[in-house]
Amino acid sequence: MPTSFRNRLIIAFLLILTLMQLTTALFVLSATQRDFRQQQTQNLNIGSNIFVEMLSNRSDQLNQSLSLLSADFGFKRAVATGEQDTISSVLANHGRRINADAAILLSPQGKLLSSSLQGLTAANVDELFALTKNRSTTFEIFNYDHSSYQFVLQPVKAPTLIAWVGMGFTMDKNVADQAKTITGIDISFINQSAGRIEIVSTLAQAQQQDVLARINLLAKTVDKVSDDIPSNYLSTTIALDKNSGHQWAVLHQSNVKWQQNYDALRNNMLIIFAITCLLAFMVAAWFSGGLTKPIYALVNFARKVGQGENPPPIKGAPAELQVLANTLSIMRENIESRENDLVYQSQHDNLTGLYNRLAAKQQLSLLLSKMHGSLVMIDIKNFRHLNNIIGFANADDLLVLFASRLESLSPTAQLISRLDGDSFLLLFQPGIHHEKLDNYLRQLTNPFSIQGSKISVNVRVGIVDLSSDYDCNDIDTLIRHAEIALNQARVESLGIATYQQGEDERYLRELMIIRDLPIALAQGQLHLVFQPKVNIQSNHCHGAETLIRWQHPELGFIPPDEFIRLAENSGNISMISDWVLNTTIKQLAQWQLQGISLTVAINLSAHDLTNPQLPLDIEKLLISNHLPINALSIEVTEGAVMKDAQTVIAVLQQFRNIGLAIAIDDFGTGHSSLAYLKLLPVNEVKIDRSFIKDIHTDATDLMIVDSSIRLIKGLNLSVVAEGVESVEGINILRGLNCDIIQGYVYSKPLKADDFIVWFQQFNQSNIQTLSKDTPH
Repeated sequence: MPTSFRNRLIIAFLLILTLMQLTTALFVLSATQRDFRQQQTQNLNIGSNIFVEMLSNRSDQLNQSLSLLSADFGFKRAVATGEQDTISSVLANHGRRINADAAILLSPQGKLLSSSLQGLTAANVDELFALTKNRSTTFEIFNYDHSSYQFVLQPVKAPTLIAWVGMGFTMDKNVADQAKTITGIDISFINQSAGRIEIVSTLAQAQQQDVLARINLLAKTVDKVSDDIPSNYLSTTIALDKNSGHQWAVLHQSNVKWQQNYDALRNNMLIIFAITCLLAFMVAAWFSGGLTKPIYALVNFARKVGQGENPPPIKGAPAELQVLANTLSIMRENIESRENDLVYQSQHDNLTGLYNRLAAKQQLSLLLSKMHGSLVMIDIKNFRHLNNIIGFANADDLLVLFASRLESLSPTAQLISRLDGDSFLLLFQPGIHHEKLDNYLRQLTNPFSIQGSKISVNVRVGIVDLSSDYDCNDIDTLIRHAEIALNQARVESLGIATYQQGEDERYLRELMIIRDLPIALAQGQLHLVFQPKVNIQSNHCHGAETLIRWQHPELGFIPPDEFIRLAENSGNISMISDWVLNTTIKQLAQWQLQGISLTVAINLSAHDLTNPQLPLDIEKLLISNHLPINALSIEVTEGAVMKDAQTVIAVLQQFRNIGLAIAIDDFGTGHSSLAYLKLLPVNEVKIDRSFIKDIHTDATDLMIVDSSIRLIKGLNLSVVAEGVESVEGINILRGLNCDIIQGYVYSKPLKADDFIVWFQQFNQSNIQTLSKDTPH
């Protein structure tokens, strides 16, 4: 029976429809498999990039933190002077502050100076030092004790290289979990060294064993995508150690959900195929036209998302495909948001929201294309002390309010940044005059309201006036000059200090003096000289003042005023005072054995006079060396008394109680001499040489000295005149009833042996007057 046209048409249509459906099904499944594979690969690559960026950001954070540490004056001073306890404390504190797992300090030659990692071998130290010679812009991985450390090292300069400081984080489970939270994919850290394999992973234990079973394949999958490390995962390997190839980070993208989706889609396609075979042509036409077009649109949409574009929404797509398209858009937005957050955090201070040091340097490079304006560095006086008083939380609130006020004041700074702690850097363009700066600082230091209390602060300021002499590419030098100016304000107790050309050299000189002072004491570079003190009424020398001298092997003679001031500011004055005291007493003991008795005066600093134990220590030294109490006397300046009058007077009273004579040095140069002189337990007052040296030619000086002697004598105290350089001066002072003279008219300060020769000759000759030919 011949087949009807209708049947043929139906058969032909069904054959055509079947062919179309098979073709469509194969195309859809193939495209879906390809696109899912591409999406998984893109997700894995994106996760890999984000992971690398995360490690780079961690390195940037370490670099920023180390920049603060390596720029810290106190830390550089500790490194320069070799104060091991201070170095270890600063490294430990700084490491805890940023949650670092390791902290090291290397010398410029690669010698280990300090480390929180116990048991470092010479090879480990060499490996660490190698990082300083080939520092990458991303991150460096250091293998120690079968663990991988992300390490960053930075130079410590003053301004030449004096050390390398480094800190690092362990590539442990916490880092893996954090990376998985950010990227959404599993991560394994593998360390294969010394015949031992260690793995830290977010995978389940079974998958970890699968990865270890295929460890020989890792080197072949670096920067490539693999299907079977472990099974049912797409994986890519990042070589953490590009030299030895024994440390890897393996990122795993699970295929389970993808495979489930693919299987579900395939089963649905089979069902659809079976049903559409029974449907009419219109249903088949609608199906092919309604499904294929949205799939192509979704594939194109996913491709654009993978390329970082922002494609328009898919119109007319089925709800399921629209949900997937929306999910891809949300994923792109989340990744972009995380990247923006990371960029912001890398450039801004977490507490105040101001630019951090790294960002400030970048902004200065842009703003200073033409070198003009003023670079101003501000810090808060005694902020550490204030921090201890009001607490860390309130101190943080104070810094936030301080930063906010910096942004609100006029004139407005073109750049405001927080460098570290309580240190802020501002750029004014055009430059700011001192009058405007004074007004600016008055507004800045108005009391702050903290927890209902008014907190007042004082600030110090260092200024660099910018000019064409500066190189706009050398931002580090600009900032260092601002720090030098600020340090000058700190050392000299100034409110505002301006950087002057040549202060770099002075800064390096002062740093060398501070560093070499302990060495000088140990190597005998310092010595004592003695200047005679002559009683002009009896024309007899009964004592001397001991003075300190330093002949530096490189810097030559260093004036005592210079290195004593630096010792006081750096906290090293005690070692000088101890050395002078012990050396003087030893010399007195030696002279006593030679049958020579005299009284030697030593100068005490403001720091010494706050030590209530010092009088007892001196008494014990005199007794142990079999010296009488009157073999030693004490000289103090009125400036030292004024720093803490109550404490100093109590210590001076102890000296008086044990029988030591006390003299006030440089009388007349302070501001409160008369007010305190009657309260001080002293025996002697020394009139400063500025009033004495021209007494024979200047009537005003003569009147001042005459009045001073009358006042001092009225208080039943002895009078010493310093700086007498002429015979006429001796005769005048004798007529004014002065007791003792100290000056070049008799002798300059002499070393111990020369002083004894002069002492014996002068007293034996018993000269009543000096001729005009007396050598000066």
